[in-house]
Parts: sequence; C-alpha cells; structure tokens
Amino acid sequence: MEHSPSLPKKTAIRSKLIFACLTVSILISAIYVTVSYRLTSDVNKQAEIKSMQLRLSLITKEVNKTAQLQTDSLQIIKELISEEETATFVNISQNEKQFTITHNFDNQLIEELVLTIDNQRFVDPPNQPLISLRDKSYLWSIATDRGVTIIYAREAALLEAALSTVAKRLLITTVIVFWIAVWLALTLSSMIAKRADEINDALTRLATHDSLTGLPNSFYLKELLLHFANTKSDSGSSGQACLFAIDLDKFKDVNDAFGHSAGDQLLITLSHRISAILKKPCELIRVGGDEFIIWAPDFSVEEGIALAKKVINVCDTTIPLNGLEVNTGASVGFSHYPSHTDSLESLLSCADTAMYKAKKQRSGWEVYDAQSRISNERDIMLRAELNTAMLERQLILHFQPKVDIRTGAIIGVEGLCRWQHPSLGLLSPYHFIDLIEHSGKVQDFGRYIIQSAIEHARHWRDENIDVPIAINLSPYNLLDPMLASYISQLLREYDLPAGVIEIELTENETCINIDHINSALSDIRDIGIEIAIDDFGTGMSSLAYLDNLKANTIKIDKSFISDIDTNRGHQAIVASALTLADTFECKVLAEGVETQSQVDTLLTLGCFYAQGYFFAKPMSEEDIKHYIKTTCV
Repeated sequence: MEHSPSLPKKTAIRSKLIFACLTVSILISAIYVTVSYRLTSDVNKQAEIKSMQLRLSLITKEVNKTAQLQTDSLQIIKELISEEETATFVNISQNEKQFTITHNFDNQLIEELVLTIDNQRFVDPPNQPLISLRDKSYLWSIATDRGVTIIYAREAALLEAALSTVAKRLLITTVIVFWIAVWLALTLSSMIAKRADEINDALTRLATHDSLTGLPNSFYLKELLLHFANTKSDSGSSGQACLFAIDLDKFKDVNDAFGHSAGDQLLITLSHRISAILKKPCELIRVGGDEFIIWAPDFSVEEGIALAKKVINVCDTTIPLNGLEVNTGASVGFSHYPSHTDSLESLLSCADTAMYKAKKQRSGWEVYDAQSRISNERDIMLRAELNTAMLERQLILHFQPKVDIRTGAIIGVEGLCRWQHPSLGLLSPYHFIDLIEHSGKVQDFGRYIIQSAIEHARHWRDENIDVPIAINLSPYNLLDPMLASYISQLLREYDLPAGVIEIELTENETCINIDHINSALSDIRDIGIEIAIDDFGTGMSSLAYLDNLKANTIKIDKSFISDIDTNRGHQAIVASALTLADTFECKVLAEGVETQSQVDTLLTLGCFYAQGYFFAKPMSEEDIKHYIKTTCV
C-alpha cells in the first residue's frame, strides 16, 4: 500500500530543535563564562596589585624616614597591616637585620610563603606575582630602596570573593540562558510542528484529492477499499458495499464546443450536485477526466439501484454554461460486494463493465452481470484493434437501397459500415460505433468512410452504375474544420461530381450546438453535396434543427414506421413531417419499412420514398451491384 508524502514527524523536529538550541546555548554560555571569568579575574587582580603596591609604597616611605629603622616606624607599619582584612605578611631587611610583621598568618604558613617567594622572586614578573598555598592565593611584591628590602605579601581574598560572586552570577545567567533556550526551542518547535502539520495535511490532501473539484481521487479510493477490507467484519457493519462507475456521456462535446474552462465548470457543478444527494458514509470520487466513482459501504443491490437512478436524474438536469442550458447525461454502472465479486480489487472493473453496458445500450444505468463482463472484454479488444482495422481496411461498406415506392426504382443507396473482423467475423455497427466515438478516432473514421464511398462510386461509374451513395456522419465528424476541403479534394482526385454522395447527419443525443456544425454543413452544401437528416422525430431532429440545417431530405425514424398501418398517432406525425418537408422544400423518406401494409399506408399519406427489409437488407458491394443492374433504376 502506498502512502502519501509527508514531512518528518513533529517529535523528531522538536527533539532536534531542542538539541540544537541547547548546544548553541551551551557554546555561548561557555564562551561568555570563560571571557567574563577571565576578565573579572584580571581586573580584580590588577586592583589588588595596585592596592598592595600602594601599601608597599607607604611602608617604604615610613622605613626610609631615618637611616635606621625606628620602633615608631615599625609600630606605624603594624598599624597599617592591622587595618588589612586579609592575612598580611611584611618582611623588612636592613643591614642584615630583618623585621617580620604579620597579620592573621601562622608560623608554618609564613615559612612556606617565604620559601615560595624566594623560589619565585627571580622567575615571576615582579608586577604580577601570584602564588597558591593551601588552596588559597597570595599576592606578593618586593621593594628595594637605600639598602632596605621589603617583601610584602597578602592573601588575595578580595579577588577570590569577587570571582566567587561573579561565578554565582554567571551560574544564574547560565541557568537563565538554558531556560530561555529550552523555552525558545519548545516555542519554535511547536510553531514548526504546527506548520509541518499544516503542510502535511496539504500534501496529504494534494495526494488524495482532485485539485479541480476538491473530491477524493483514486489514491483515496485505494485507502477506502483497504479500510473496508480491514473493518468489514467489525460489529455494526453489514460487510456489503456498492461501487458505482459514472461516465459523463457528452463531456467531450462540451470541451469541443465551449472550451476546457466550460468543461471544468461543468465537472465542478456536477460534482457538487452528486455530492448533495449522497449521505454518509457514501463518498464521491473523481478518478480522472469525466469519470467518477461512488463508494457506498453497507449498501444492498436494491439501495444501489435507487442511488443509480438518483445520479442519472441529477446528471440529466441542465447546467447553465456560457449563457446556454447544457444537458450532458451520464452512464452509471455498479457492482455489489460480495454478491457480484468477492474480490475488492475486481469490484471496480465489474462496475466499469456495467457502466460500459449502460453506455452502449443508452439505458442510463446498469447492474453488473457476468455476461456484460465478457462483452466488455470484447469491447476492450476491439477498441485496441480499431487503428489496425482502418489501416488494413477491415471496415467495409454494405449497401441498402432507397426506393421510390411508386415505381420500385432505386433512387440511391445508403452505405452502412461493417467490420470484417479476422476472428469474430462480420460485425455490425452496434459492436463498434460507440467505441469509435469514444476513442478519439471519430474524425479519422469519418474520413475513412467518405473515401471508401467515393472509391465505390468511382468503380460503379466505370461499370455504368450511376447511383448516389449516402453515408452517415455524426456531429463529431463535422467538428473537423477541413472536412469540406477533404471531400472536395477526393472528388477531384477521383474525377466525380458532388452528386455521387450524400451526407446523412445522424442523431446521437449530442449537445453540440447547431452553430458549431452549421458552418461545416454550409461548406459541404457549397460543394454541391446534399444533406439528409437521419432519425427525424427523435432527439436532435427538432423543428429548430430542420430550419437551420437546410436539409434536402428528412428520414422518418423507423420507430414511427413500424406500426404506421395501425397507429393513428404515428400516421399524424408522418403527415406533419410531410407538410413540414413541403414547406422547407425537401424530400421525405421512411426508414425501416418491412411490410406491404406499411408501404400502402405511406403511399396514402403521400410519402413516396422508403428503405427497409421489405425491399432489401444491407448487402455487399457485389450483391448491390447485381441488385441495381437487375432492377429498373
């Protein structure tokens, strides 16, 4: 199982930051303490030395008042020494006479002091003598004047007191610095950890959610399925679930007609609408493009059917885009765990299979069944072979005649595509047209069919067969900006007039705006090619389209013809179509005619052109040529 990217754990950040702050504080404190201690030591030492030298100079003056040291002078020196708060030692040598005056010194210490001074007096600098005895420091100095040598020594108590005071203050300062460092580290680490959490949340959302709609994505779906697998046996869970695959039917049309920004807005609007009908714990997930997933834990098949219908209703509701009301529609398929599969990994593929069945049958929604899976696997195979089919010319035309029912004369043929598959045999358009329209090859396919029809027309002319061939194009083909020039180029290349082919515009529930295809149709009409509206009376074939497309022929959909001999309503519709055709100066042709009774009814209504099994089924090129040659044209 993959995991979303994240920053280091906040505990690690906090520990590292505290360690860094403490290390810096220790380093700074060590430098500060060392410098401060030495500076204090040097300053106080110099102060003590100056004080000692001042005392020494006073003693020297007192000694030098007379040639011989007097008792009064010694008394004065004793008084000076007694004023000292620290242990003091004075030794005066004059004419081999020595006088020693002490204050707070014991005899043994005096002996050690004199011995140490004698050893160091010629080594240490005379202005900074310092010796240590019995864990105490002593300053000493020597003055020689007029044959008198005076050694002055005293305990450096003031220095030690000052250093002790400074040490205590430095300790307090160090503790404060440590406390501030820890507080700063905790504060900064808390701020950084909070920010890291925010970034982690953002990274997690970025990894598990779609940036456009804000919905969870396929990574999040994996986590959901894993969580369900781990908790499906928990109490309170039914252990069942439904997974829905949703594909918008006409999203490509919106992108092509209005641009990607409009397509994005459509996705956002639909995601909000679908989310609004879901209740927890159901979740809507966008897996890419115009494909969505609904994960519905604790759902039965019956509950899944109810939700699928709700989704279809939501997607069938129009959406305002660029000042127009656009209807996209959707195909929904769902699978149920564990009744359809006991593998969560295959649950999505089962839902996709059901969705493709719904799209193919245009039924809106479907529930998974095993037979659909077989069909879906075949669709996947055929989709992969489409390019090869066109390159190897496996896509061929069969032809069905159009007849003047008054005379039986053939007025034209309709070219119907078949796939001569090397292993599956001859396949009808039912098996591959939807695959083409959703494969991105629809315009290549349209050009392929046009070229094939023109090639047949050339061959037929060479055999003195002069019958126009009608070919079906969807509005997707008319989005090809170079379609008219391509047809014109082929007609010149094969030396054929424009009348040899006719374009039948098929109805495919498209939401492509008429303005986007009318320009292409106008260019085609300018070449001299006639236009027919196929499946008139359904979907796109409204009065507005009839007015705008300026068609030469309208073909009545077979759903109105199948019972026209008995259904008065359908008779009225055909009669109205004939009236409209007369108004717009175009012919009317009935599709799907299968009985003589239907032919008689059409004649009575004034509809004189038809095609259907009553006259002939679609047939190969050789068969249609033979049919034409043996029929009065």
